[in-house]
Amino acid sequence: MSEIKNVIFDLGGVVVKWEPMNVLRSFEGDRAIVEYVRENGFFSGYWRDFDRGVMSQAELVRRTAAEIGCPEESCEAFVMHILHSLSPMEETEELIRELSARGFKLYCLSNMSVEFYDYLKTREVFRYFDGQIISALERMVKPNREIYELLLNRFHLRAEECLFIDDLQANVDAAKELGIQAVRFTPCREMYDLIREKLR
Repeated sequence: MSEIKNVIFDLGGVVVKWEPMNVLRSFEGDRAIVEYVRENGFFSGYWRDFDRGVMSQAELVRRTAAEIGCPEESCEAFVMHILHSLSPMEETEELIRELSARGFKLYCLSNMSVEFYDYLKTREVFRYFDGQIISALERMVKPNREIYELLLNRFHLRAEECLFIDDLQANVDAAKELGIQAVRFTPCREMYDLIREKLR
């Protein structure tokens, strides 16, 4: 196994909190939206198009509101509630600062809309990334092979010298198929210990 020189982070669920059940519980707006999401997932297939950059937030809101039968303002409030729930994961930020100081090259590879990325990208933690691949800006999403290949090619990375950290198993598996070392992230002390052990 080659020495790891590059660490690639997913954003939602790894660098910023992504807690769907808490998002639903804490939303104080139209309950019809909450019930729709519980039954259909987060905006059904629309969210994937949002992450791919082929649907704007305004279009996401319009289509979903029409499907639910609720005012667009209520749906927009829920989307903004999701956005504002993306609070920092302090232990991950601490790990990122530590790895940067140790000389690792750091990257992020995330399925995320332009609007959500614009909201997050001014946070201090982003200055530690040597490169960023955001799905909506590239019009491709994980776990499709092409987005991993784009990352490797754009930043001239060797797959076997990379460690990829993501909270979804499908994304981890896709990275491994390309020869990238990868771990499925869960926010616990044991996980941070495991990552540090891999990077000794």
